[in-house]
Amino acid sequence: MYISEIKNINSQKVKISLDNGIAFVLYKGDLPKYGIKEGDIEDSVINDILTELLPKRALNRALKIITGRDMTEGMLKNTLIKDGYPEDIIDSCIDRLKKERLLDDERFVRGFIESKSFKKSKKDIMIALSMKGVNSDFAERIYDELNEEGSVESEKNLIRKLLEKRHFDFENADYELIQKEMQYLYRKGFSPDSIHSAFKDE
Repeated sequence: MYISEIKNINSQKVKISLDNGIAFVLYKGDLPKYGIKEGDIEDSVINDILTELLPKRALNRALKIITGRDMTEGMLKNTLIKDGYPEDIIDSCIDRLKKERLLDDERFVRGFIESKSFKKSKKDIMIALSMKGVNSDFAERIYDELNEEGSVESEKNLIRKLLEKRHFDFENADYELIQKEMQYLYRKGFSPDSIHSAFKDE
């Protein structure tokens, strides 16, 4: 095997690139330990790094990241990618954490929706989850389940509370003011059905 490049990342770490396209990050202290320098290197050395050293480090890093908080697979994977771990090592690490129930997207999504539904529209919640790497269909399914269970605040009730905070007077508001408030609610991500239902009831 051949090391095509050793690139400094910071004062402690370097990126090792192999001629077969594989790249990974090591501490500078690892270089003399494994005899790493640009040029030919024994396959057994690289195999030891990829099958023993890095998987252990990836798992320890992942456990440190998720300790005390829930994360999605996507969030954890992105963090480990930034740390320079090869994707196959990351996938194996995530699979192990899922099997041990230390990483659970459904648990994360349920908790996130339940906590945010009392102040954010469904649309805003779905956008936030998407940015965290959660599949939109999966998030929609969990939201609908929680809604059926009564575990989320209805958008209609949330709209009423929001309008109360804005001191909106349903009885004395004219057409122009109503349209202005409706546009505000649209921009906040509330669905047209929820908006019209909230105004109709009043």
